[in-house]
Amino acid sequence: MITVSATEVEFHGGRTRTAPLTWGQEVIWDLLRDWPDARSFAVLTRWMPIPLLLSVGEVLEVLGELLRRHESLRTRYHPTSSGDATQQVLGSGVLPVELVDRPAQDPTDWTSIVTDCLVGAVEAGFDHERDLPIRVTVILEEGIPILLTLAVSHLSADFIGADLIVADFTAMLQARVAGHPLPPARPGLQPAELAAWEHRPEGQLQDVEAARYLRRQLDRTHPGMLPARAAPATPRFHRGVLESEAVAMAVGPAARRYRATPSTLLLAVTSALMRGICPGPAYPVDILQSNRMTPELAGMVCSLSQGILTVVDLTADTVADLVRHCTAVLAEARGHGRHRQRSTLELLSTAGARRGCQFNDIWSHLPGRPRPPATLRELEGVTATSTFSWVEQVPEKNKDLFMGIRGTADRVHLSLFADTALLPPGDIRAFLDTFERTVVTLAYQDLPLDQVTHWFAETATRFAEDR
Repeated sequence: MITVSATEVEFHGGRTRTAPLTWGQEVIWDLLRDWPDARSFAVLTRWMPIPLLLSVGEVLEVLGELLRRHESLRTRYHPTSSGDATQQVLGSGVLPVELVDRPAQDPTDWTSIVTDCLVGAVEAGFDHERDLPIRVTVILEEGIPILLTLAVSHLSADFIGADLIVADFTAMLQARVAGHPLPPARPGLQPAELAAWEHRPEGQLQDVEAARYLRRQLDRTHPGMLPARAAPATPRFHRGVLESEAVAMAVGPAARRYRATPSTLLLAVTSALMRGICPGPAYPVDILQSNRMTPELAGMVCSLSQGILTVVDLTADTVADLVRHCTAVLAEARGHGRHRQRSTLELLSTAGARRGCQFNDIWSHLPGRPRPPATLRELEGVTATSTFSWVEQVPEKNKDLFMGIRGTADRVHLSLFADTALLPPGDIRAFLDTFERTVVTLAYQDLPLDQVTHWFAETATRFAEDR
């Protein structure tokens, strides 16, 4: 039978220091403090294979080096009397590690073991005052390391940061197997260093400029930009996910046709579909940014992602026109993506509640791309492999409309979370199906925006009738 035991890894040789939270960490801290159900969002999980021929001791030794290199992984967070927090970086210490050993003849498959480890890590969460913000399980067969799962607190890493942890860990393990020296640490800031910069005059100026940008956007909005369109379902908030190989294949060629980035193309398609929802000539969109625009931030393991409210004009006639507009919108948003959200929330509160759409494209940052399609017919055939599922239905949520784009390099996961008063369930499904159809078509030709609106309405009617 499978046995579960515990060991630990020591880390030492790092700096010890205390610092305020960075702006990105403040976003997560405030969410955890104010939103009790944020646990699943606040724990990021990953898994990775372990190269053969390594012992448990060698894996743990490399893990210790990973902790030394990334201060965010050996940090505790302490609340203050004001409701804020400070971060305490430990110079040395011990991380508990779980060992799950499967006998060679045990019928339990690896997928089930990995899933159980990841689900357990999310359910356990973190006590940020006492725990280190990373939890690791080494999965073995007869004592031989095979796989590794890790969970990291969103206070210490965002989605790209979690991927960087896996990339660094993998590179060091592979070097150890090959008998080579460990690769050097990525250059970049540590969170305490970034927090210090944000409190200096240049950081404060960046925050002021972001507030000015936000005021300009708020002047273009009004409360009815996304009005209720239907009686809400029960439960009220639904999230549907369309997994599409066709979108992964088509985004690159479509973006190249317009001489734009994949992320710009994806924002333009989202905006084209929003024309079928919004009654006016524009809509507010909170664009979530990775905020890794400079070399010292690119390889940083920290929670850097933040959103900035902007407004997208919907008066264009064609997707080509909309792509050009979204290129400018994204450029401005990137310039103001890093700011102190506590300041901008005060501005938003003063201006009054405005329903908007959140847009989060993580997929475009993934390395590797699938081969481009040979023909439109081939792409249309690939759409037959797409799958749709309802992954969340809850009575309450802290957002109204959220378009998330994740997945793997060769299979995009289009995720739409919506208040069903804004988008009934059939419209959520139609939005995602039309998104795929539009991206596939744009790989070969431009489209009038009225055509996208027509496809959306037509598909929504079909799904409404199917129910």
